[in-house]
Amino acid sequence: MLQISLKINRSAFLVSLILLSLASVGSCLAQDSLITDLTKKNLTTFVRKENSFTGPGWEKIISKGKSSNDILIGEDHFTNEIPFFTSAIASQFKFDNFFCEIDPYTATILQEKISKLSAPDLHTYVNTYGNTLSFYSYQSEFDLLKQFTRSNTTIRGTDQILLIGDRVIFTELSKSTKNTAAKKIYELIATNSKTYFDIFLKDQSKPFYLLTDDFEKNMNALLALKLTEREVKIVEAMKLSAKIYKSQSHELRIQLMKHQLMEVYSNWAGKRNLFKYGANHLAKGESFLEIYDTGNLVSSLNDAQYQQSLHIMILGISGTQASRFEGFPAEQIQPSDSMFKTLKPIIKNVNGEEWHCFDLLPLKDALNDGKLTVKDVKLQRIIKGYDLLVLIPKVTASKFAKTK
Repeated sequence: MLQISLKINRSAFLVSLILLSLASVGSCLAQDSLITDLTKKNLTTFVRKENSFTGPGWEKIISKGKSSNDILIGEDHFTNEIPFFTSAIASQFKFDNFFCEIDPYTATILQEKISKLSAPDLHTYVNTYGNTLSFYSYQSEFDLLKQFTRSNTTIRGTDQILLIGDRVIFTELSKSTKNTAAKKIYELIATNSKTYFDIFLKDQSKPFYLLTDDFEKNMNALLALKLTEREVKIVEAMKLSAKIYKSQSHELRIQLMKHQLMEVYSNWAGKRNLFKYGANHLAKGESFLEIYDTGNLVSSLNDAQYQQSLHIMILGISGTQASRFEGFPAEQIQPSDSMFKTLKPIIKNVNGEEWHCFDLLPLKDALNDGKLTVKDVKLQRIIKGYDLLVLIPKVTASKFAKTK
């Protein structure tokens, strides 16, 4: 009798588990359906037209942009379409500053080169330094910097120095320093950086020079010399960048980016500013990586001035993305990527070749009012962190500006 009773109880327990699972699945499907319906009601589309866009979606973006001094574009990197979108935004508004995901020293160097070099000399410069210019190694991104330079918009970077960015920066320092001993070390670092990177391109198990003990030894040697204040600041930034890479500390990286932003606050407060970073960085609230990032800082500073910043997330849902280094093949965008799984209830509304603009405010209101339950934490952060979501049906991989 006891065995029969145990079997019955076990069967009842299993039935209960199955029913609970089915109820949970049903609830998730119902919530996904509600998200799909809400986003469909708040969807407008637009299409490319010459150097800009046309359509209700574009009109909505521009209308919202008019009421914000700070426009933030949270992107998925390595495509041609998002720099085009950014360029079109920049053609609609006169921005005082363009903030981007690159270190402040390289940002200044690039703007100076674009401003001062002749077209042939600029071409030679880009050919020489290629990959070392971070995202601005790509033609569509580099053209964006040219556009901002022509419009007298100051290009400002906030980020660690790129693993191979030491070559660009120390080459410039070798030309400007008054210290003979420092000049030799700057030149040595630039040479070593290129050598190590050339080896890395052939064998990805090899290190970048910035991560070696020899690099650290040269940093300490430089700090022992009599350098200008600017030189000391750059060398210390190099040491900090190496520390971030070696420790893989995302928190330290974000601290640095926010510190750099506040260092120049007087130069952008109350002015029109455009920000273009990875979508991880520009949400109003907590980022996808569970940290309060640049987007949160900009939003809070606007809030303190009784203003609102405009946060736009944009990505392609099919097509190709460029590799990080020249010579490596472009990659297909994978539907299995976690971000696309997160956005699946919204992506269901994407049809045809038009670009889709979703106004997320009604979803945020429904979420806050308890009318919508979203179990996916990342989707919650998107809804609460971005005003608009732009989905591009198909994107193409960026091409490197460097030519043979």
